[in-house]
Amino acid sequence: MLELTALLKAGLTGEVKKTVDLDDTFGSSSPYLNQFLSTSACAALAVSASMAVTEGILPEGYLSVGRRLDLEHDAPAMTGTTVIVSATLREVNGNRLVFDIVGSDALGVIFKGVNERVVVNRLGMEERASARARQLKELREKL
Repeated sequence: MLELTALLKAGLTGEVKKTVDLDDTFGSSSPYLNQFLSTSACAALAVSASMAVTEGILPEGYLSVGRRLDLEHDAPAMTGTTVIVSATLREVNGNRLVFDIVGSDALGVIFKGVNERVVVNRLGMEERASARARQLKELREKL
């Protein structure tokens, strides 16, 4: 079994820097919001920053997958604004990783949150997903 505490320690950080563009405004349900960073784009940046923490550290064949994301989007950011998103590894518990997330611009915090990820073996995940897909197919065929 992979011992993550030998590889990852609380306090490790990762960062993503992004200038908000039109693609980052999608997900808003109102045309009045098409110039602002969307909450769904904040979520994608939070995940990217979390993944940056473990990049190059996890052994071949292992990856982290999302389990939970809790996000507070507190301030608007318009297109053209540069946002820096930092993820700090708070906890390693078995194969579970908990990251604290902060997204900010030059004026301060735009969003913050917690991203929980689970480290899995890629091949094992593919096998479980394929088995589930087969079960769903069998269920559809019965109906």
